[in-house]
Amino acid sequence: MNDMAIEYALHRFTVDEYHRMGEAGVFAPDSHIELIDGELVERLVSMNPRHASVVAGLYERLHDAVAGSAQVRGQLPITLGTFSEPEPDFAIVRNLRSS
Repeated sequence: MNDMAIEYALHRFTVDEYHRMGEAGVFAPDSHIELIDGELVERLVSMNPRHASVVAGLYERLHDAVAGSAQVRGQLPITLGTFSEPEPDFAIVRNLRSS
């Protein structure tokens, strides 16, 4: 019997690698893949009507609350450093639009 152990290392994907995989068609068009801390994570559950209603209501309230001082982004990817690009229900981000 061979006593040699095989060592494996996990590869953490970067946002750039994740984008290239998407452009190359690695993911099925209907898949919901997000990059979280370098790992590819698939969201398996779709948004139900109640969740959608709550998200829509919160989006409207947040949009009104931050009007002009920030942006509310809904269901869009947001790059968080080198290894994460989740797609949260909504995110409040700096207003990058020029005045």
